[in-house]
Amino acid sequence: MSVGTNRYSVPLRLIGRMVRATLHASDLVVYDGRQEVARHERLIAKGQARLDLDHYLEALVRKPGAFPGATALEQARSAGKFTPVHDAWWEAAKAAHGERNATRALIEVLLMGRHVPHEHPVAGLTSGRAGLHGAGPQGC
Repeated sequence: MSVGTNRYSVPLRLIGRMVRATLHASDLVVYDGRQEVARHERLIAKGQARLDLDHYLEALVRKPGAFPGATALEQARSAGKFTPVHDAWWEAAKAAHGERNATRALIEVLLMGRHVPHEHPVAGLTSGRAGLHGAGPQGC
């Protein structure tokens, strides 16, 4: 969605739908009806984009080749939401199962993060339980 000269992501299911944005001093909040569906740090400079990786996961699981170069991934890294633990697990999974399967498994872990606190999937990735040893791509 565009607010002023800047763009902010919303969950894929809301693309093309009318949503309401409330601009505050330090953030922007997006509502679908009365439900908050996105919250972003407010962009000050013109022509910028703030993208939440979580908003793109359903599309990326279908097109895992777009994941490595995604702007939303780079922004998640910069914000500390996609950690060196994620990268290390992903690299090990790619070596064991190939890039496509490893990327899909990683996206599934990220989708799981919607339902549990962020530190739980990160702890699972650290221990190697999520994906490399049975919870990931078929044939692991």
